[in-house]
Amino acid sequence: MRAQLLTALTSATSTLTNFAVSQELPWEQNGQPLYLKNMKKIYVDRQYREESTMFAVLGGDNVIQDLVKANVFLAVDAKNSPVGLDTLITKILSAKDTTVITAFKRESDYTVEKQEDVSIYTFEFRFTTIKQ
Repeated sequence: MRAQLLTALTSATSTLTNFAVSQELPWEQNGQPLYLKNMKKIYVDRQYREESTMFAVLGGDNVIQDLVKANVFLAVDAKNSPVGLDTLITKILSAKDTTVITAFKRESDYTVEKQEDVSIYTFEFRFTTIKQ
């Protein structure tokens, strides 16, 4: 799912010249996340999966809900927001609608954290399917 999300984000942001999508994971270098060192670059983290019982069925063949999540990070200057930031946020959130990811429930939202003079946007994507 990470690869499909990277493709969708790259396509969605291709017309915005102020921002770029990194293929790297948002790892830390010298105790600082990479997205803080490379502001205006979008980083997609590894996906993680949660399984839960959606419907308990007699006989043990329960219906299992499979939830796949991935976080996306972006840091920008808090004092001087880059041109096109609002458009970028909308495009990132709409990447959940990519047709290459199969899911019956698609959700995305974000939070903003201020750290000194940097705004850190953390987007969370959630894709839910039924496991056979």
